[in-house]
Amino acid sequence: MAQIVRLATQQQRSEREEAAQVAEQLSLLSDEFLKHLPGEARIAISRATYALQKAARPDTEEGLWPGGFTMLSRMQTAAIWDAIRELPSDDRPNKVRHAFDLVLLNLRQDTGEILLTRDQLAEKMGCASNHVSRIMGTLEKMGVIRRERRRIEGVQGRGMAVYFINPHVAWNGSLDVRKAQAKDTRPPLQFELLQGGAT
Repeated sequence: MAQIVRLATQQQRSEREEAAQVAEQLSLLSDEFLKHLPGEARIAISRATYALQKAARPDTEEGLWPGGFTMLSRMQTAAIWDAIRELPSDDRPNKVRHAFDLVLLNLRQDTGEILLTRDQLAEKMGCASNHVSRIMGTLEKMGVIRRERRRIEGVQGRGMAVYFINPHVAWNGSLDVRKAQAKDTRPPLQFELLQGGAT
């Protein structure tokens, strides 16, 4: 069977080569130099490097790794799995675990935003949307994710719930951004929670 190949124009090839060259130049900046820059500047350089790498390799879904990848903290992930198993049946531990797995598979690069809406989560999990709110609320109480409200222009109310992974648990994208986010975020699952809520 013949393989389908995506053709690129001369201009596209030239732009990819330029993006690859600039990304390579940025990657040569030494850690010694970068540590003297403000945190926001380091994050901007890191994001620019990733964007250029993706522009240089557009034929993979994420540009850096076919299908993308997520970095996990093994200890935190194992602790979360254990804590989910210990949830009472009323909290639907199987659904909470399913939601956690979907979260790990759908992270936006360099922000940790979970790229599934409540309705999309409900469809993938085979449950009602109002159940998803409770399930995600359980993960939020555990410190695995955090929630923000995003206002939608022309729509009244508090806005749409947008979820983000705790960077101590997992990350998709730049380690510099992950470190900056983790610095301002408490790790999930304090010892009391792992002990079933006992103090």
